[in-house]
Amino acid sequence: MFAMNLFVEGKFYSLFSFLFGVGFALLQDRTERRGGDFRRLFLRRMAALLGIGLFHILVLWHGDILTLYALMGFVFLLFRRAADRALLGWTLVLLGMPLLFQLAMMGTGGALDPTPPFDALSRTLREAAGGPGATLFSLRSSDHPWQVFLGNLANAVQRPGRYLQTGRPEKVLAMFLLGLWVGRRLLPDPLVHRRLLVRVLGVGLVLGLLGCSLFAWIEAETGQSFALTPLGVVQTLAYAVGVAPLSLAYASGFTLLWGTARGQRLLSVFVPLGRMALTNYLCQTVLGLLLFYGYGLNLMGRVGSVWLLPLTPVLLAAQWGFSVLWLRHHSQGPVEWVWRQLTYGRPRPLRLPAHSP
Repeated sequence: MFAMNLFVEGKFYSLFSFLFGVGFALLQDRTERRGGDFRRLFLRRMAALLGIGLFHILVLWHGDILTLYALMGFVFLLFRRAADRALLGWTLVLLGMPLLFQLAMMGTGGALDPTPPFDALSRTLREAAGGPGATLFSLRSSDHPWQVFLGNLANAVQRPGRYLQTGRPEKVLAMFLLGLWVGRRLLPDPLVHRRLLVRVLGVGLVLGLLGCSLFAWIEAETGQSFALTPLGVVQTLAYAVGVAPLSLAYASGFTLLWGTARGQRLLSVFVPLGRMALTNYLCQTVLGLLLFYGYGLNLMGRVGSVWLLPLTPVLLAAQWGFSVLWLRHHSQGPVEWVWRQLTYGRPRPLRLPAHSP
């Protein structure tokens, strides 16, 4: 668990948020070059993503990130004309806001803590589904799909409170803005800025590993994240100092690796997974539910977390094989295609012509 908190926790939603901002910059540039209405297009795109996310979080699995991306995407649109310096300034402010809010919650004795009403609603749903004393674990492992659904819903309605308490929306928006800055300044060829990438890699590794090590150590010692205690404040500060720099170090490292022939051959293996990232994200939910929940194999609580280590590459390999086979005959992933139809409002064939490579 220490290694997960050190190297993984928070880094990959940060990376995807960063790439979301880069994609925003590319889409805005392409749309405006063609004379299109970017604001209207992006609003439709976020509305469609919100619909996909709400289905995912309410029906399938509470651990969704798409809904938050869509909601913060509406806010992100307000920054489309912001100057580059303003983007960097807002990034720093937003990354520091969770710490300030935590101090405010502590200073008011928890009066500003947003979680109690969400927790109360979650408890009501749990008790409605399984009676007094029902737990999320018991509901998820139930043989009755309706109980599994209500258990997921109970956790889903609890999630916004935790997000607000820990400042996840501000962190996501901060990485959006940083991605927009990179999309403007370093694309289309980031390798032209190799020296900058090397500096980001070095500084990011140093700051990131120091901050994330402290975050992971406090988590291991206390069993809590971002508690309203002095040690919790230190953990929040460590998270702010560590996660974004380490995420940027990952991004810089992969970019520099792509700039070498050997690295490009290595990373090209993952291209099919990247072209179907949204489809594969949702498929991972379905596979996880079938493996661990009550209406599937019900492995939750029966196998230790150590089994996730061999299971993860097996599932990843299966998704890679599916992606390769699918993209031989289709232009993009099925969920990506649906998202595109909802964004542009005009039909586009999914299946490739027979003569296409």
